[in-house]
Amino acid sequence: MSSIDQYLALYREHSALLEAHSHPVLNAHRAQALAQLEAMGLPSSRAERYRYCNVEGDLAPDFGLNLRRSLPVGDPYKGYRCGVPEMKTALFYVVNDVVCSADGKAVLPEGVHVLPLCEAATRFPEVVQRHYNTAATRKADALSALNTLLVQDGLFVYVERGVTIEQTLQIVYVSAAAADMMSNRRVLVVVEEEATANLLMCDHSMDATHQYLSTQVVEAFVGERAQLHIYTMEETQEANARYANLYVEQQAQSQTSLCELTLHNGHTRNQTEVRLLGEGADVALNGAYIAAKEETLSSDIVVEHAVPNCHSSMLHKYVVGDKGVSAFAGRVVVAEGAQQTLAEQTNANLLASPTARAFSQPMLEIYADDVKCNHGSTIGKLDETALFYMRQRGVPEAEARLLLQHAFVNEVVETVHIAPLRQRVSALVEARFRGRDAGCQEGCTTCGGHCI
Repeated sequence: MSSIDQYLALYREHSALLEAHSHPVLNAHRAQALAQLEAMGLPSSRAERYRYCNVEGDLAPDFGLNLRRSLPVGDPYKGYRCGVPEMKTALFYVVNDVVCSADGKAVLPEGVHVLPLCEAATRFPEVVQRHYNTAATRKADALSALNTLLVQDGLFVYVERGVTIEQTLQIVYVSAAAADMMSNRRVLVVVEEEATANLLMCDHSMDATHQYLSTQVVEAFVGERAQLHIYTMEETQEANARYANLYVEQQAQSQTSLCELTLHNGHTRNQTEVRLLGEGADVALNGAYIAAKEETLSSDIVVEHAVPNCHSSMLHKYVVGDKGVSAFAGRVVVAEGAQQTLAEQTNANLLASPTARAFSQPMLEIYADDVKCNHGSTIGKLDETALFYMRQRGVPEAEARLLLQHAFVNEVVETVHIAPLRQRVSALVEARFRGRDAGCQEGCTTCGGHCI
């Protein structure tokens, strides 16, 4: 039996229970998702976009699903401290895929709403119905379809027109269960015209005792002259498998940036698709990833320049040691008539051991003639000349290697716009290279040392 069959059978057997704990707006999309999965199945390594992923293997274990929406741990607001010193954040916790109540704990300004997706479908029905599962279905993807089929709730982030929120909206995902667990996470982000927001998404595992599988779909809609900055941090465990799909649609003169950081993981695949739909739109996609042991990291990115006079940039760097594997595939599509496009793409890979592997596939697909597009890719090891130079000046070899690795990813770290977060990320990267945790905030009792 294929891995997908067990999920299709589970849905057919428990669809009434699953839908009862959800909302009609979410339920309305399940039939289409089911038909897609029945027709497509799961992607194999023969599929170009999943060449370096073992989807069948990651989904093969008999994971549990929290269909009755119970909370397996106590109030995370009391025992979990996932914050950044000197940075104002509004915290929202999701344990597995259960949204924890933030009543009275996060005070937001007028015009900013962060609430469970099912509740949002009742309070803001027109906004949710207009956007939910629209960007994610423009191109069929089995993992997004699986998420749509099984998701019961999620988070809705809504910033109304002209509102700028100074606080960073921080979503903390915690994997915690008494058995192997599958989580299906959903986030719908709507930033209306001339609004501005920062979103920080953290992913943690409480322990390495159990296997955790997560599918995650984030749809972000950025209005004219609006700004959205997204930061993601993964600090999970070797037994984790994580499939995260991000879909962004931008209107004229909007700005979006994404900075991804993976410090600890098992098997991770990040898929990002951006559509620039209005002139003057700008997107910056950056990422720093560290893999060791037998960890795997795969990034698949598509940026579509649908109209003229837009700018996109990619900067993705990987440090891979032991038997780790990284794979980068970045594609820029310039549509016919999208003149004056400026697109830049850089992927650099640093192999820290002879058994590590890195794969790189930068791509340009251009149907216009007045454009400036470039891409570059490198795979190599530490600069032996620089290493020798530092050792000649009394720097121990281990410290010299650490400093060079840190400097390698620092170009990505510097793209973090928020100074306290940038400093914290830099400390976490250094701690990762030193083979230790950076330490939690005082009072954290549940995260096992991997707090941001």
